[in-house]
Amino acid sequence: MKVLVEVMAADFGGIRTYVENLLRAWEQHHPDDDLLVVVPEGSTIATYGHDRRAVAVPRPQVAGRPWVQSTTVRRLARSEHVDAVLATMPVTSLVRSGIPTAVVVHDLRHEVLPEQFSRARRLLRRISYDRSYQVADGFVAVSRRTLDDLHRLHPRLAAKPAAVVHHGADHVLGWPGTPGSGPAITFAHHTNKNPDLVLDGWATARDRGLSPPDLLVLGTGSDRERLSARVAELGLGATVRLAPFLADEEFAAAMRSASMVVFPSSFEGFGLPVVEGMLSGVPVVIGPEPATLEVAAGHASVLADWSPASLAEAVDRASRLDEDQLARAREHAAGFTWARTVEETRTFLQRLAERSR
Repeated sequence: MKVLVEVMAADFGGIRTYVENLLRAWEQHHPDDDLLVVVPEGSTIATYGHDRRAVAVPRPQVAGRPWVQSTTVRRLARSEHVDAVLATMPVTSLVRSGIPTAVVVHDLRHEVLPEQFSRARRLLRRISYDRSYQVADGFVAVSRRTLDDLHRLHPRLAAKPAAVVHHGADHVLGWPGTPGSGPAITFAHHTNKNPDLVLDGWATARDRGLSPPDLLVLGTGSDRERLSARVAELGLGATVRLAPFLADEEFAAAMRSASMVVFPSSFEGFGLPVVEGMLSGVPVVIGPEPATLEVAAGHASVLADWSPASLAEAVDRASRLDEDQLARAREHAAGFTWARTVEETRTFLQRLAERSR
């Protein structure tokens, strides 16, 4: 099978994790496939031996990238006679290439929770995403929650083929560190991760005599000063530490060594830390949010509501999970492999190609 994988907007965060693990597993399990991976010049994303095509993007990138995607990448797909195109984000060519194209949809947070985005960011996403939805021949949604959101907010798209393809999590098994040897982990890099709720929950647990574990807050970034003040105000300085954005290896070691993953996100497309934590064999705490409930499948400690008291209670329950419960969670998470992600994605692309023929 010959596929053009378009990763022009996948250099950072969870999108990069998805793309790199997908490409690595594809090379391992289908080495005879011919993948052309199109990246912007200067990209450091790993393409694992696939045919890498770097293309120049004129400035400003906000205009240059869609121009390149609609001209250079489109011409490349046609000249190379690929069977299908996989656009790894809903930011791709503005015109149809005539080749079956699947667009990966990660989440629709900008539509469900627009208050978490600036007006300019919402406008840019609406223009680019909506056009990508129009030119797509089908969709790969990373969760049932994401596909349901897509069909609810864009009902006309329900007529197009779609597949729910979960991420893998087995990359965590190769990370350095000993599970359970470090503090509990939570996140602060986006407002939907709810770091303030976690801090308030930690203070509530302490005040109730519940002895929550030490906590490391990852991804504090520009919010570090405010969160530091909040930690001091709550008197949590002895048990809570704030970390900036970490290099990949440091992040991997922190995650792999966690004694608990506390992930009360109010919105996720998938929620990768949930299955990473379960596969490492440590307790996981989540909120009553559809995507994380979907991937946890009853194996996480769930907040009853979005209150500090509920978080304190969920953390306390998680700390008392026994080995059998953790083993069942680990067994469930072991099903989330990148090999499965590749197989299901590849099968869907073959389906689109056959429909086209």
